[in-house]
Amino acid sequence: MVDRLLIKVANLYYIKKLTEQEISNRLGISRPKVSRLLKMALEEGIVEIRINNKNNLVSMERDLEEKYDLQEAIVVEYQEDDGNLKKELGKAAAVLLNRIIKNGDIVGIAWGTTIANIPQYLKDNKHLENTLFTPLVAGLGQVNYELQSNYITMKFAKAFNAKWQLLHAPAVVENKVVKETILSDKMVGNSLKVASHSNIAVVGIGGPINTSTILLSGYFGNDEINELNKEGAVGDICSRFFDINGNPCTKAEINNRIIGITLNQLKSINCVVGVAGGKNKIQAIKSVLKGDYLDILITDSLTAEELLKN
Repeated sequence: MVDRLLIKVANLYYIKKLTEQEISNRLGISRPKVSRLLKMALEEGIVEIRINNKNNLVSMERDLEEKYDLQEAIVVEYQEDDGNLKKELGKAAAVLLNRIIKNGDIVGIAWGTTIANIPQYLKDNKHLENTLFTPLVAGLGQVNYELQSNYITMKFAKAFNAKWQLLHAPAVVENKVVKETILSDKMVGNSLKVASHSNIAVVGIGGPINTSTILLSGYFGNDEINELNKEGAVGDICSRFFDINGNPCTKAEINNRIIGITLNQLKSINCVVGVAGGKNKIQAIKSVLKGDYLDILITDSLTAEELLKN
């Protein structure tokens, strides 16, 4: 008799599309009992829910989430043109950020060409006047102002009708003495402290040293590049370099002259969103995932395929 009732309730709910209250009224049982019976129907296999997924991108997302223990993965179609790829990544990131950023959040923003693409797609946002956007790393020498973290941070904040703070300092300095002097400035110190307490971070991933946008800063000569190659650097996040296993290249002198949060501080942020793709970044992204820096990854289908091999 119980099975007959389970089947009847399941049929009314899933086939006839009646609400739980309508089933309750029709069968003369309480609505909570209807809920329990529907739960039992699933647990006992009387009802099976199957999703017919023909979207390969969704399958890739699920596989990436499982393989790398990610909170979420978002995969866009690969674009051969680098500019178009960054636009698609920017659009996908905008949709995600519209969903996850809430009023009162502190959102740390990195720099770079991919991250710079995101704000233009942030439309129809709520007024998050109690949300604060902050740079995770300082400014980069000769790099175009549109790629600078301060400028990108303001663009994000304006899109969300939120507040922002800036980090007025160079990202890379001449030596550790200069770095300590700059960090002793109250405004700089406070800005970095707030950045380290972000609960969401949005970061790009720099690829091989000889292709990374960071080279445009003017701070990198042959000595720095040779040293990073010697230390096995395969990429950077927030201008901090890491090796193939995702470990910080702490012995590389340039890594100790950065004004910005450290990789360990980044790892402590509750939700780190990495936005990166393209053939030349596959190894860097794989190493970042191995280093467990990301909670959410937004990438392309070609990169996803490579990340899912082996």
